[in-house]
Amino acid sequence: MFPWALCHLPGPHKKLFRQLEGVRDFIRQEISRHKLRGPEAPRDFISCYLAQITKAQDDPVSTFTEDNLIQVVIDLFLGGTDTTATTLHRALLYMVQHHAIQERVQLELDAVLGAAPAVCYEDRKRLPYTRAVLHEVQRLGSVVSVGVVHRCVTSTRVLGYPIPKGTIILPNLASVLHDPKCWETPRQFNPGHFLDKDGNFTLNEAFLPFSAGHRMCPGDQLARMELFLTFAMLLRTFEFQMAEGSPGPRLEYVFGGTLQPQPQKICAVPRPHVPGP
Repeated sequence: MFPWALCHLPGPHKKLFRQLEGVRDFIRQEISRHKLRGPEAPRDFISCYLAQITKAQDDPVSTFTEDNLIQVVIDLFLGGTDTTATTLHRALLYMVQHHAIQERVQLELDAVLGAAPAVCYEDRKRLPYTRAVLHEVQRLGSVVSVGVVHRCVTSTRVLGYPIPKGTIILPNLASVLHDPKCWETPRQFNPGHFLDKDGNFTLNEAFLPFSAGHRMCPGDQLARMELFLTFAMLLRTFEFQMAEGSPGPRLEYVFGGTLQPQPQKICAVPRPHVPGP
């Protein structure tokens, strides 16, 4: 009820605050370096944001400030590292659990890519099954169950229910990703959810792991590229299996900032005849 009190109470959370302040200091240093570069054409996000701060400096209601810039960069770090890594971790667990699906992905990669030295993002158009498997990982193994918290800025009604101004909104993404009205087998790992009768990739409008609308994840496209390229490269290069003597993959979540898989050992066995870079 009183989150501000955490700053004044002892406990292990103090370490988190110290680490967060260290990240803030690092970002402040980067902002200072960007300012020293001069007014050349913006080359990255910080440069573009600083340029916008300059343009809006005479606007009394502008929200473009250095404090907000620091927080946005922190949000991008948090949203673009842990979620992607956790999704890939979950993908490997599903491949271990469903070895026949892993083999089918590898057969498609071998047939389509041949002797190509690397996987390119454009290759996804020729890899419908690989793409469907990765989307099913994101659907069934979504690393967040609710979207980012928002506040209703004006009173409205949704499906007949009144939503007063100031209401805190938490989108329930899991209710859509596991809705039996939208998915044939909502609680089972089934890449067929993203394939038509001819085996072509098709996208279901209920696939919303990045949320939707104006408030969807700003790193959507980057995350899609990272996930596809890394997943395809890993499956093309290695065969994944549980360590000898392991009882099998544990798919239960560890609740935290994201829904983390249980710690466990997975073996990556090099596949023969994989083209090098």
